[in-house]
Amino acid sequence: MSDDTQSVPGTVGLREIHLALVGQHTRYMLKAYLRHVFMVTSVLLAIALTIDLWPQFHIIANGQGHGALNAIWNVLRFSALRTPNLVAPFLPFATFLGVVWTEVVHTQSGERMLVWNSGRSPLQCLTPVVFLATILGAGEFIMDSYLGPAAMTVQMHERLGLDGKRLDRTRRGDDHWIALSGGLLRTEIEYGPPPVLHNLTLYKRSAGGQLTELDVAAVAYQLPGKNLWLMRNGRFWTPEGSPASNDMTYSTVAPGDAADDTMVPFAERAVSLELDPLWLSVFGMEPQYLPMHELRPLARSDRGPQSKGLYRTRLQVLYGEIVLPGAMALLAASLSMLFLSYSTPVKALIGIVFVGYLAHFGTKACLLMGQNGYMPPVMAGWLVSACLLGATLAVFGVIERQRKG
Repeated sequence: MSDDTQSVPGTVGLREIHLALVGQHTRYMLKAYLRHVFMVTSVLLAIALTIDLWPQFHIIANGQGHGALNAIWNVLRFSALRTPNLVAPFLPFATFLGVVWTEVVHTQSGERMLVWNSGRSPLQCLTPVVFLATILGAGEFIMDSYLGPAAMTVQMHERLGLDGKRLDRTRRGDDHWIALSGGLLRTEIEYGPPPVLHNLTLYKRSAGGQLTELDVAAVAYQLPGKNLWLMRNGRFWTPEGSPASNDMTYSTVAPGDAADDTMVPFAERAVSLELDPLWLSVFGMEPQYLPMHELRPLARSDRGPQSKGLYRTRLQVLYGEIVLPGAMALLAASLSMLFLSYSTPVKALIGIVFVGYLAHFGTKACLLMGQNGYMPPVMAGWLVSACLLGATLAVFGVIERQRKG
């Protein structure tokens, strides 16, 4: 398969070969890449959907309406809603496998030899891979940044499936423990927005770890101003004591040395709490389910004890996904040109696939290390892509040396 050609003036039977960005070879290879990537993605999606649906199949099938047709429709609709969040994590690896599959077919059919004999260099053969990288990079970013969170919003709103019920923002359930820079908070959260705290207990401590204040309240609302919350219908305790009241004090059991101290009731009390209302409204939600208009402001303020890089890592990973499928495709194509040029030995094929799996594992490892504070967010989002591009350059250096030799 060669690109479009034209006759050279003054010669007979000779044709000059030009690199056409959308020539016959480029179109042919791009279609093959897309076809095989789609086939690999479909197989992996079928496996992922089976694993995802199995523990909640009865919940989905018996959700809305009754009868066999309604059950089938519920399962199909739920599967469509789950698809973006299931496909996005493995699409780069599926791209790698699809490109390797195409290159194997390209070699076994003799097409690679025909193309190289036409004068096209290995570097020029990367043109369809670059187009593939552009298409899949944009698709991966849109799917993971917008389609996935939008699909989860529908599941949460309709309380579909286990995750939809677990992340429902209209419910108020179990107590949550929240670590603050100056203490610890136990509360039930009405997510809002704006968020409201119910049945809260606030433990404030000194730098040495001693309990300095205990606040218990039925409800708390954020006041205008930074980190200021209004607690209502509660009581408080401090080690220095509080103004006594003959008819408004009573004993309660508090932790530590405050177990037998008197707590003072109050109708309203303003306290300082380092709580971001946006962070509270998405409390308990995994970062991959957050839309971009919420993720970006959370990433800008993601430096306190509440997260420590969780949202910044997620944002950098999303930006890195624009490049990641293309980097996987480039490495797969370059390794195939190096080791599968004239034949497809099993050992070489297994080794190439293993390299792709290592890259896939590396993306997950970097994500976990970044979200848990063991790696800077920028490094977590871009390290694997940078290594893949560097490896591609190294492989092409070897290919060029072999060609000159």
